[in-house]
Amino acid sequence: MEPLASTKTIDKNLESATGLLSRLIEFPTTRGEEKDVGLFLKTNISPFVDEAVLVPISDSLMDDPEYSFRLDDFTYRGAANLRCRLKGTGGGKSIAFNTHLDVVPPTPGQENPFSAMMKDGKIFGRGACDAKGQIATLWLVLKCLDDLSLKPGGDITLDFVIEEECGGNGTLKVVRDGLAADGAIILEPTDLQIAHLVRGAVWFEVVTKGKAGHSGSPGSTASALKEAVRVIEAIEKVREEFLVTSRKVLSQIATHPNPMPCTFGMLHSGNWPAAAPSEAVLKGVFGFLPPFHRRDIQERLIRSIHPFHAEIRFNMLNSDPSFIPDDHPLVRSLIEAARRTGISARPEFMNASCDSWRYTEQLGIPAVVFGAGSITSAHSGEEHISIGALRKAAEVLMIFIQNWSGLCHV
Repeated sequence: MEPLASTKTIDKNLESATGLLSRLIEFPTTRGEEKDVGLFLKTNISPFVDEAVLVPISDSLMDDPEYSFRLDDFTYRGAANLRCRLKGTGGGKSIAFNTHLDVVPPTPGQENPFSAMMKDGKIFGRGACDAKGQIATLWLVLKCLDDLSLKPGGDITLDFVIEEECGGNGTLKVVRDGLAADGAIILEPTDLQIAHLVRGAVWFEVVTKGKAGHSGSPGSTASALKEAVRVIEAIEKVREEFLVTSRKVLSQIATHPNPMPCTFGMLHSGNWPAAAPSEAVLKGVFGFLPPFHRRDIQERLIRSIHPFHAEIRFNMLNSDPSFIPDDHPLVRSLIEAARRTGISARPEFMNASCDSWRYTEQLGIPAVVFGAGSITSAHSGEEHISIGALRKAAEVLMIFIQNWSGLCHV
């Protein structure tokens, strides 16, 4: 593959890729609403792959012990992942790509979140970078390979999954169905850097108990809200303990100011300012890194709240960290591809969780995270992706496929 030829082909198809992204943004694919976008994408990607199959998600997946974020009276109603394959000619290494169809709900006050807007070379809208821009990147790569009549030496598998944002249930379906590959690239917004270390996350819900009563009789009351504040302090101490250990074993985070954030996102208690509440509900997420696993975090959090009148549940997202060495061939190959396009790439740490751990930890497939766009705009009212960055990501992936798997004319 001549670099000049691939660059010209990318430029020729870039407008179509951004048009596809604009259409993808129009689908309001919050949880439970992903069905239509999969069929749309299948229609638009089928001409460039050997197989494109919608993989329905059965309600029985909710019985899986690794299922995340159960909802009462929820049904999948025909929602599906989209599995695509480009068959290799033989002799090259295989690669799996993964990105997601779903988005988080619009930010309060966000104008026209499901209507793409182009401004200053950027496309704005919910999912623009997280992760529909990543879908458009893969579409652009496949279209260019087809235009150039190029086939990979090893098989390319692409999974466009549902429910990444609520814990990775779409990729859990990929895991349960089985997948083999020599490497995997999870497409998320990383500012075109290669993330080989991705933190894990344990979402928790703590219910504290107290004794309700009038503010005029404080001796006979016990505020569940105050108990929740004490729980917050105890959990913060656990985070500090774990962080000390992780800093010792991971040079990548030695100077990072907060690589294991613990976020307390919700606290509900009481119904009257002058009454001590009998119950408080605290919800948050505990970020963590190797050498720890999610079971370590859960067990330690259980012990940390034992002195309090409280119960803790882990009924939402629970993911392990994802890590492969920075000198792994997958990391080196993707960095080399990025550098050939002029990107000053290096192995990076991703201070957020995603589906990469299901590959490294559950499928045993080495995985990295890569993509255009920035996590600083994802989930925000100004979510966007640069068209130039999308183009650059496609160029990187085409060079990577050539180096990793080999490409030949057919």
